[in-house]
Amino acid sequence: MTTANVVDVSEWQPTSIDWANLKTNGVKAVVVRIGHGTTRDANAADHIANATKAGLVVHVYHYYEGVDGELQYSVNNAKSLNIKPNVYYFLDMEGTIAGSWSSIFESFRKAWVGYGWNAGLYCSLSNYAKFDDVTLVKQGVYRWLAAWGSDQPSNADMWQYDSKTGLGSYTSALDKDVDIAGKLIKEPDSTVVEPTDPNGNYTIKPGAFVGFDHSTTELQGGEMLVASPDGQNKIPKLAPTGAFLFNNADGDNMWALIKPKVGTIKGEKGDKGADGAPGKDGQTWQPYIADDKRWHIRLINNVDMPAIVGVITQGDANDLTMDDSYRIDGTVANIPSTSGLLTIRANSGEVWQTYIDSATADCYTRTRHNGTWSKWRWTTQWPNS
Repeated sequence: MTTANVVDVSEWQPTSIDWANLKTNGVKAVVVRIGHGTTRDANAADHIANATKAGLVVHVYHYYEGVDGELQYSVNNAKSLNIKPNVYYFLDMEGTIAGSWSSIFESFRKAWVGYGWNAGLYCSLSNYAKFDDVTLVKQGVYRWLAAWGSDQPSNADMWQYDSKTGLGSYTSALDKDVDIAGKLIKEPDSTVVEPTDPNGNYTIKPGAFVGFDHSTTELQGGEMLVASPDGQNKIPKLAPTGAFLFNNADGDNMWALIKPKVGTIKGEKGDKGADGAPGKDGQTWQPYIADDKRWHIRLINNVDMPAIVGVITQGDANDLTMDDSYRIDGTVANIPSTSGLLTIRANSGEVWQTYIDSATADCYTRTRHNGTWSKWRWTTQWPNS
C-alpha cells in the first residue's frame, strides 16, 4: 500500500490543519503553494509557519498562469516570505498553456536557481512528455509528477498518487505524495555553496556588475569577462578564446566614434616606376550603407583612373538608390536581364537608373519619383548612317 511522506497544500486547505497529527501519520515534509500568477496564496504564510512549528520540512510551489510580470513576481513573493536558499521551489504547470512549456519552465528555473533555490517541476504524467527528461535530470530539476490511480512513474522524483481522500484526522480531500528520491524530506542545507561546474548556474548578487564569471547565455565552456546590467543575467564580453563579443547596442555606441573616420579611405602611394618617376597617389574610396542595408564601397573618380564597379549576383535593384555603378551577374530582382551594367544617379530623393544589357547592348532606363518606380523603358539607338 502506498504511504504518503509528503503532502501539498494551498489556500483551498484551511489554516486549522493539525500538522502534528499528519506528522504522526508519516508525513515528513509539505509543499506549500505560495502564489499563482501575480497573486499571493491567501494561506501561504500561515501554512509555512504552522508546518514549520510542527517540525515538518517546508518547500514551496507557484501555480503558472502566464500573465505579465509573473516570473519576477514569483521571485519577489518567495523573497518576501523569506524562503531560504536550498529550499525546493516548484513551478506547477497544468491546464492550457500557450507557447513552449519547456521554454517557460526554463526561464523560471534560471531565475530561481540564481537566487539559491532548488528548482522543481510539477505536472501530470501526460504533460511531462512536453519536456526533455535527460535535460531536466542534468540540470538537477526535481520532477514531481501527478499520476493518480496508476503505478509509480519511472521518471519521477516525487509522485502525487492521490488527491481525493484525507489523511489522519484531516478527513477532507488532500494531495498526498511519495518523495521517492528522498531529498524533500531532509532538512535543507543552510550552507550556500557556489557551483563549480563551468556549464552550471552561478548565483548572482542583485545589482549590476562586470567581472570574470560564467555566462548565462548559450555560450558555454569556461570563465570569461561578463557584464550583468540587471544583476541576474550574465552577458559575455570577452570569450575564453580571447575574442571580443559585441551586441547591437555595442555597435550603436561604437558607430558614433567610427563614422567620422570612414568618410573616405585613402590608398597608399604607389612605388616608384622603373624610370625613377614618383608613384601615383593611391585611390580614394568611400564606404557607405545603401538602401539594401548592406555596406558598399565606391571609388571616388579622378582624372587618371576610371571608376571600378562592384559585382551583384542577387538582391533587388529597387534597393539601389545611391550614386554608383554595378556589374550585374545573376538573378537580380527588377532588372531587365541577368548580365549587364547598372548605373544609378540620385538627387533630392529622385533616382535614375540606366541599364545596358551585355549580350544585346540594349539600353534601358527608369526613374523613382515620390517613392514609386516607373517601368523600364527600352531606349532605341539608331545606327550611324
